[in-house]
Amino acid sequence: MTQAPDPEYIIVIGASAGGLKPMCEVLSVLPRNLNAPVVVAIHGGHLSQLTEVLTRTASLPVQKATDGQALEPGVIAVCPGGEHTRIEGRVLRLGRLPDAARFQPSVDLLFRSAAEHYGTGTVAVVLSGNLNDGTAGAEAVHRAGGVLLVQLPREADYPSMPASVVLHDHPDAILLAEDIAQRLFDSVGARGLLHVPL
Repeated sequence: MTQAPDPEYIIVIGASAGGLKPMCEVLSVLPRNLNAPVVVAIHGGHLSQLTEVLTRTASLPVQKATDGQALEPGVIAVCPGGEHTRIEGRVLRLGRLPDAARFQPSVDLLFRSAAEHYGTGTVAVVLSGNLNDGTAGAEAVHRAGGVLLVQLPREADYPSMPASVVLHDHPDAILLAEDIAQRLFDSVGARGLLHVPL
């Protein structure tokens, strides 16, 4: 009997108000040989400086996402403010979608498209934020058999986004921000290596 191959992995992280600090905390300690691309979305407008901030703090290379950009393991792609980012196959697609959520970039849209194309290899994280963007996307990740991690709501500066996911879905873990990076690594591993603790 042959063993099924491991799935390809992707990490998608969504946040809104209060999400920058925990996102920097998570991305500052991920190993450079991480066995997955990382795509991050924080609600913001066209003047968002998220890419520049993460370039200074993240342990992995950071790129502002562009339409048609290939997803690369060990590289962080930042969804630009003021438009939506979705995953098609192994590339990113950007644009304005009138039927998408009012939040831009939409965490729901990012998560749903990741679940559609990566299935059980999807690892999604919801951090601090207002309202409920990410809840419907988290449900899609759960249905696809992916892994869903949520920042502990009482730790978040704005708890409603992670709390909505906890209330409506089945997160695999509810964690302090400082513990999320290790769980991400445990989920996807390192390229060319067995899982080794951070």
